[in-house]
Amino acid sequence: YRMSLSPPSLDALCKSMNSYAGRDKIVRSLAFASALQALSHNPPSKEFAAFAKQLSSARLVFRQFNHPGMIKGCLGLMQRAPEDEIERYCAYTVTGVYTVYGMVECVAWLADAKIINGDSVKLFRWCLYLWLTALFAGIVRQLRILARRSEWSLEKVKEDVLLLISFCCDFISGTNSLPPGILWAGKLQSRTTAKFSLVASLIGFYRTF
Repeated sequence: YRMSLSPPSLDALCKSMNSYAGRDKIVRSLAFASALQALSHNPPSKEFAAFAKQLSSARLVFRQFNHPGMIKGCLGLMQRAPEDEIERYCAYTVTGVYTVYGMVECVAWLADAKIINGDSVKLFRWCLYLWLTALFAGIVRQLRILARRSEWSLEKVKEDVLLLISFCCDFISGTNSLPPGILWAGKLQSRTTAKFSLVASLIGFYRTF
């Protein structure tokens, strides 16, 4: 038995950041915190905006190495699908849509880098549609899970409620990027959407511990 000389909090942070989810969520949190900081200046800070853009680009590259994980998730879901019908179909939708999203985003990324021919703007727009579809299915699934709970103690529902809040924050922020005329698209200020995205990111990072 070897006793760790590092503080438990540092051990937890290292364990979190050794995983794809942990690294992605901390980079995402820093990206939106930087974007929020940039927008808090008048005029907006070019330095913080540039840093946020670099972090977002890093996440895009990281995600291209998560395709095997998504395929594994699809196979795992088929083996142990939820018993409830609504929850099951929502889970299928979330996993399936995210898998397609990853493929479309990879093509969009390559097109944006001029490695292949393609309309990267249109492809990234489809990524937004797919992401919002997965988020909506995730929201419905979490509501269904909470509705079917027989026990409502804080310890039992904390994870489900946090995940629901995270999905809702991302959905609110993402919908604002849709073409004008769809729900509240274009009606929220950039700083407001950055706040929603930051909340979702911090919840995601917290859940990796």
